[in-house]
Amino acid sequence: MVELSIIMPCYKGEKFIENSIITVEKVVSEFCKSFEIILVVDGFVDKTYDIAKNLENEFDNLKVVGYEKNRGKGYAIKYGLKFVEGKYIALLDSDLDYHPKALKWFLEKIKNDNVDIVIGNRRDNNSVFKYPPLRKFLSYCFNLYVNLMFPELKLKDTQAGIKMFKHDVIKDLFNNIDNFKSFNGYSFDVGILVLARKRGYKITYAPCIYNQKFTGIGGGVKLIKTIYNMGKDVLLLKMKLKE
Repeated sequence: MVELSIIMPCYKGEKFIENSIITVEKVVSEFCKSFEIILVVDGFVDKTYDIAKNLENEFDNLKVVGYEKNRGKGYAIKYGLKFVEGKYIALLDSDLDYHPKALKWFLEKIKNDNVDIVIGNRRDNNSVFKYPPLRKFLSYCFNLYVNLMFPELKLKDTQAGIKMFKHDVIKDLFNNIDNFKSFNGYSFDVGILVLARKRGYKITYAPCIYNQKFTGIGGGVKLIKTIYNMGKDVLLLKMKLKE
């Protein structure tokens, strides 16, 4: 059995995906000798799939899969789970705003601390969190909002794009995911953790290294719209769970 599977969902990644794959291959090989990368192309809207597919000839442990229509992060990860063989499953944003070398700390935690899930905590004293002050503040406010909506969570950071699960745990969570109708939106990370709490899984934190490379959310009107959509998705999730 492979020790570690890394699922990397990707949408419109033609500008960075080659570098991301090469970086993850190099970094993870330094601390894990048995791993695989599952790159899930979430919609054939640019050259991402073709660029990544060409790298399969270079890396035997790389699996590039995907589908024609964009379906969202939650769907992409669930699709990627069809191809994993690892004892532990990591989720990593493919733009590598979260540096893959933090996966070493995640792997040590999940192997040694008797936990089921390890999530990144950007506010850990050992984390590197390079983020504009406004974005840091908004991230902090969003986390307060999430914990207000779901007090059972009691988590310091739900949105970090780096997480790790035991194989059977993530399979169980995604096999029970269909009740979450808004699961492919901004509430994806919240939903998976709420479900994990409901099913009694042990969750802990690990430091992460965050350095935003691409504009992502952006500023001004676009930023306000994104914040609104994030809040709305979490509210919809809360309402669905009451049905």
